[in-house]
Amino acid sequence: MTIALPNQKIKLSDNTVRRSLMVLLAFVMTHLITYQKLPFSPDYQFPFIPFTIFLIYGLFICETNTWNYRRLSGKSKLGFDMKSVWLIIRTNLVFCSVIFAMLTILQMIIFQYVMNPFRFVGLLGVCLMISLIETGVFIFRGYAKSNGTLTLNKLAAKSQTLSIVRKNELRTIQEEDISCFVHQNGCVFLIDKEGSKLVTQYESLNEVEEKLSNRFFRANRQTIISRGAISSLQKDVNNKLKVHLEQLSTCITVSRYKSRELKTWFQSDHSA
Repeated sequence: MTIALPNQKIKLSDNTVRRSLMVLLAFVMTHLITYQKLPFSPDYQFPFIPFTIFLIYGLFICETNTWNYRRLSGKSKLGFDMKSVWLIIRTNLVFCSVIFAMLTILQMIIFQYVMNPFRFVGLLGVCLMISLIETGVFIFRGYAKSNGTLTLNKLAAKSQTLSIVRKNELRTIQEEDISCFVHQNGCVFLIDKEGSKLVTQYESLNEVEEKLSNRFFRANRQTIISRGAISSLQKDVNNKLKVHLEQLSTCITVSRYKSRELKTWFQSDHSA
């Protein structure tokens, strides 16, 4: 997400947006459900403790949703059929319920009170709704990214080219001429089939990944690799994989969670 201001741009990551929305939601829920006073009411004092409790609930649930979705997506190549979608939703809702119950019990022990059953059910329903909405967003974005839905990113990918700014000039490079992208020292470098290392204008691999076709694979946090540049795959300890590229002297390590996905991708059709 990018916010445009005069003479500058502020780029916000998805995590920043999610956490900011959670702070706002905690603020609203605190004033409407617990404190039941608005900031402009007489004798208003900011309800710090209830606000903190709501915020902790929300952040725990959101971070667990994110971790759970990535874990399930990384363990196996999840499709977007009803069985896979239901697995993700069910797992996140179960985790949400368990976390809510544990935090509620901890809260009652610390503050030495018993929560009203109707209040417990109501707050649990709100937390489940938050979990369901966020999980739905994850699934929708994953589907849009992997499916043939025509989005702006897919349109860019279908051109089979990538534009980079080099020495104040716009240069277009064919995907088939790209070996990999590497994130080092805060910069994203493009390594072509000749082994040349080019600095790009991108600040993160996430920006690059959105513009590429399925010819490329995100091997880890630092590297995106091209299928055509892979010379061999080698088994490593703990079910990890070592990827050897023709243009790199060092191998790339892929975690055991992404190894199966990498094998499936590598053995698939070479067409983008």
